[in-house]
Amino acid sequence: MQTFLLSLLCFGIIAGKNATTDGYVYLGHNEDQSGEQMLNIYNVPATPDRLAYLWFEFPGAKAGDSYVNEYGVCIASDMCRSREDRATGSLVYEIRTAAIQHARSAREAVHIIGSMVERYGYQDSGRSYLVADRHEGWICAVVRGRHWVAQRVPDDEIATIPNYYTIGEIDLKDTLNFLGSKDIVRYARKRGWYRPRRDGAFNFRLSYSDPATLTKAHNLERHRLAQETFFGDAILGPETPFSRKPSRKFHRRDLSQLLTEPPIRTKNTVLTTVFALQPSRPPKSGTVIWVGLPGQDAASQSQWTIFTQSPASCHRYATAEEALEKHFSDVGHYRERWPDHFYWHYLDPSIDQHVIPHDYTVYVPKQPAVEAERDRNAVGDTFNDHFHVLEDPARGFLYAFWTQGSFETANDEHVVFSRSADGGKTWSEPVILAGSATLAHPRPVAAWQQPMLSRSGRLYCLWNQETTVKKHLCGIMQGRYSDDGGLTWSEPETVPFPIRFAADPADPAIPPVWCMWQRPLRFGADGRYLAGCSRYDRSDIARVEFWQYENIDEDPAVRDIRISFFNTGEDAFDASQVETDIPYSPREGKKTEEACIVGLPDGRLFAVMRTTIGHPVWSVSSDCGKTWTRPEILRARDGGAPILQPCSPCPIYDLEGPEKRSGRYFLLTHDTFDFYGITAYQMRGPVYRRDGRFVPGAHQPVWFDEGVIFSPRDSGNSFYTSYTALDGEGVLWFGDKKFYLFGKVFLSN
Repeated sequence: MQTFLLSLLCFGIIAGKNATTDGYVYLGHNEDQSGEQMLNIYNVPATPDRLAYLWFEFPGAKAGDSYVNEYGVCIASDMCRSREDRATGSLVYEIRTAAIQHARSAREAVHIIGSMVERYGYQDSGRSYLVADRHEGWICAVVRGRHWVAQRVPDDEIATIPNYYTIGEIDLKDTLNFLGSKDIVRYARKRGWYRPRRDGAFNFRLSYSDPATLTKAHNLERHRLAQETFFGDAILGPETPFSRKPSRKFHRRDLSQLLTEPPIRTKNTVLTTVFALQPSRPPKSGTVIWVGLPGQDAASQSQWTIFTQSPASCHRYATAEEALEKHFSDVGHYRERWPDHFYWHYLDPSIDQHVIPHDYTVYVPKQPAVEAERDRNAVGDTFNDHFHVLEDPARGFLYAFWTQGSFETANDEHVVFSRSADGGKTWSEPVILAGSATLAHPRPVAAWQQPMLSRSGRLYCLWNQETTVKKHLCGIMQGRYSDDGGLTWSEPETVPFPIRFAADPADPAIPPVWCMWQRPLRFGADGRYLAGCSRYDRSDIARVEFWQYENIDEDPAVRDIRISFFNTGEDAFDASQVETDIPYSPREGKKTEEACIVGLPDGRLFAVMRTTIGHPVWSVSSDCGKTWTRPEILRARDGGAPILQPCSPCPIYDLEGPEKRSGRYFLLTHDTFDFYGITAYQMRGPVYRRDGRFVPGAHQPVWFDEGVIFSPRDSGNSFYTSYTALDGEGVLWFGDKKFYLFGKVFLSN
């Protein structure tokens, strides 16, 4: 009995385009299953007899697979037990596959489902199919035997569905909003499930549901959370409405977050998908699928498009054709037979075969990797990112600073500090310098720290401090310092932030939106600290400017730190002005972000930045960062092939030390990009290390070799890193999967 109940815990959401902040139609779904499971992801090619589609497959499952096809039609389902105890049928799995292979719209998919039910009969007790395209969403309820009914979700409403039918009163004459069996009412009267004098208007849910499903605690608990989230209150069970107008408009992030919260997500949730369907674009470029795997929080979901090529580690078989043929015939013993499959790490986070080999361990979270098992009253430490390590040769310490929290953009993000007195072998217990320690007691977010060490040994840590609004990266600059190697710290103070631009928020009380990625290095005039800053305008378009810290070596109080702003305002790097080989217009706009600077042997500076145009870009400065050349796409060499890169970090470092000018460098890139994709935040794939060298007289002053693999896995490769070189050993410090903090030797004696 317990296994049966656990298999019923799927959950679905459809949001109409006028109920969302961006005008998209959304279909969100949690697939819950018990027993041994294995997720495969296949690109199924088109043939003369079928459309192309992306297939999320659970081998052996009759009703667990989800799909989206080349017309942007997507399908998922929830089991809903009916009271039918006489009728029989022969189909379950074939219904959804036929619909996805042939339907060019959600309405057509519903017609296909209904016609197959009427012709062949449905075999299981009952089910609700969630079907959507870029214009509308439908819920299609089928009953064992040959009866079904479907209802369209109004454009300004949201429908939520646990494991009971939610379609209530119907009007089959209103073919714009209802479809179904012609005898749906007559059959219910014949069986005694519906009596007009007793029951009033016909209600499909009350007539056809197994009554026990309408009062099951596991259904009501999940449905209550969803309705309270979207509508402010909950109407459950027999009285639940099919759909309602939300209390405000919602975004995809809201659906992703809700689907990862217990009790909607359970230990048996094997896949979370949110299909984002844009009405104004063709379906091939206007459809994004957000994929969440077991143990992942909402911020960790990856983005796919219809034609994102799934990596080989996502497959049981080399081709989709073989997988289709053997979906039911070759099942069981999955881990034994496919030990290198990508899914095992997510299903069981204790399996760390995909952790990148490393030489130093700085931090391993104390909280469980699975979000549902974490303690909200304990320090949130399962997100660890923007990892900076710097050395203090005079004291013999290494200092580590990073942003930590329960997940990316969580309300408990905070800045932490640790140090090592033995060259990185062991590290002190992290100390929180700013921000909120726990989700249970949130305070304004502190993040994206910038550590610097003055020539006298005063250690500074500055950060982005949220103040007036809850918006990622919007904040003032605050900081603290230590004169004893991090044992004690001054009280936080605010750094003057004197320059505002037309792109900054109109309200002067709201801080700019900005982010410092790499730690400041001594590349400014007379060895002052210099760093690139990503600055965001009112449309959330990022441009890169440069900040020079003028007086750190004078050991000022934090409130007396002075900053000069270079390459600002209209001069800031703008990706829309970069000449490219392939025209590309990403949905999120053309952004330039995250400058990483190295010194050249001829005295110039060379900066590499990520963008949303499919390539990193580069620029040089001949005056210590005050002015920069117009950015260009990064190539392997002059006249060579452009380097491909989704919107993901692409750090460059000098092999012999971050502030050296050795002429020997390395770059980390993904070397892939889909110019047919709707978004630049694409499936990033493996990370490659490209060694580079300074070429005197060349137009692009650093040329790069072919890449060699650094991280072979297919996801979790967003590296906000730093680099140190001490006693001839160069170490890359990185946050692996934004969870662990490691160091890997890149240059040794």
